[in-house]
Amino acid sequence: MILSDWMGLVWIVGTILVSFSCVGIGIIIAEMFGREHAVLWIVGLQCAFMILIAFTSAQFVGLVLGGVTFVTITGSLIYPTIELGQNYLNEFYGAKVSRTSVNAQMVCRLIAIVLVAFTFLLPFPEKFAQNNANYLSLNAIVPRIAIASIFATWVTGLVMVYVYDVVRKWTGEKLLWVRAVSANVVSMAVNSVLFVLAAFIGELSTAVLVNMILIQVLFKFIDSFLELGFLYGLRGAKSRGSLQPKSAS
Repeated sequence: MILSDWMGLVWIVGTILVSFSCVGIGIIIAEMFGREHAVLWIVGLQCAFMILIAFTSAQFVGLVLGGVTFVTITGSLIYPTIELGQNYLNEFYGAKVSRTSVNAQMVCRLIAIVLVAFTFLLPFPEKFAQNNANYLSLNAIVPRIAIASIFATWVTGLVMVYVYDVVRKWTGEKLLWVRAVSANVVSMAVNSVLFVLAAFIGELSTAVLVNMILIQVLFKFIDSFLELGFLYGLRGAKSRGSLQPKSAS
């Protein structure tokens, strides 16, 4: 779908903010269950969003601003929510837990792809043949995109954890924004290049590929600053005891 001018931009920013809000609310609810349970909830939330990203990455979104058309995929708009959850885990639970989350996300997405692949083999009534054909046509392009997304996000997640941990050793407990932005900027560049090339090279022209990489980097760069508001808000609530985490019994 191609959206024109500022109304399209409003819808795109709205999608990003709603996604961030869902993750933020999920983290707040998770913290109510205590530290150990919170980790499980947050990792589960990350896995759920990863599966959502895998199956929305087949939808293209276009935005026309100043006569220039920018093309990206829906998954790239939702992906920054993963960065929010990942940075939260990095900040409050450490690199080891965060790496575990990255690996768990990869496993969940692989399981989802395998299960979807098996649905292609299920029998169907003849009167629903067209519906089945539409389903197969829609999901025919998903495996390559999903596998590319798994590879890109797995590498990106590990890079993000590493960069965040290195910068944190330098900044200590101060300068949260430096840690978050540094990890996001490096990881978003890696993710955009790896994903677009792995998913679409040979299918789209070089000009479109470059356009997609640049627009994904742009959106994710903007997202990284929107994320800071949520991250600081969550840290403030946690430091004030508003989330009231309980020790595991």
